[in-house]
Amino acid sequence: FGSYNLLADLNMTSSIPVISIGSLLEPDNTSQEEAISLIGNACEEFGFFYIRDHGVSDSILQDFRDACTEFFNLPQEELQSIKRNQTNSRGYYNDELTKTKLDWKEGFDFGAQDGSLDLSGRDGENQWPNAEKIPKFESTMRVYFDTMEKLSIVLLSAIARSLNLPSDYFVPSFEGNHTSFLRLNHYPKCPKPDETMAVHHHTDAGALTILLQDDNVKSLQVLYKEEWMLIPPVPETFVINIGDMMQVWTNDKYKAPLHQVLASSSHERYSAPFFYNPGYSTDVQPLDGTGDPKYKIVNW
Repeated sequence: FGSYNLLADLNMTSSIPVISIGSLLEPDNTSQEEAISLIGNACEEFGFFYIRDHGVSDSILQDFRDACTEFFNLPQEELQSIKRNQTNSRGYYNDELTKTKLDWKEGFDFGAQDGSLDLSGRDGENQWPNAEKIPKFESTMRVYFDTMEKLSIVLLSAIARSLNLPSDYFVPSFEGNHTSFLRLNHYPKCPKPDETMAVHHHTDAGALTILLQDDNVKSLQVLYKEEWMLIPPVPETFVINIGDMMQVWTNDKYKAPLHQVLASSSHERYSAPFFYNPGYSTDVQPLDGTGDPKYKIVNW
């Protein structure tokens, strides 16, 4: 996804914290409280934060980036052969609507049914491009998906602890039955960026999202105190945001942030959000001790 190293941009555009989670990857580390506190504060103030020292290897990231670029360079007829449809939400698309408005992008979705990439279900079934055209794509996607799932477990544990809950509090809602999915985004150059958006404003529906940004292009924005604030790419980090289900669980203590992606006339852009979603049997409701419930039970 390119290389960009102007950390100074962070000071010019946002106060979103960059949090080291290295201690959270070590079960016996006794210095985890600082990271947990910082994550809790960020969830409450912004709903967004960066993580560094996340343990994802450079080789996994580079293989994944290369595979994404190679995928979107496939001939259009190959992409159309795995296009998603009314009965299958997995696959390629170039007609995504957000808030009923067409986004300036193309994408590819694949995900889990009951915790597995090999099951079919309510969301359909995963479609993969022809292995003869792009041999390592599926295996690379599976490795990255598994890596994001493991990282999500670490982050969800930290969020639970930031709420003074046991670290495994949310595990029954996800373990063995989660419905998470990974989205590959490609944003082509837009001839009239002032007339559209790469992705129109929205919140994410699930528990949390792990985003790998394109290091070259600054276009992600979050609504903060009624103003759109840029979330620029920061090298060697992921961007984390919480979703609607976490907002319900915390009874608005941690609110899912409204965010959007600007279109660009000068640069194409790639990104990859991993949406960590609970199992379909999960009933989400405000936690005990969070005050009068603002939400009824939501069945995911």
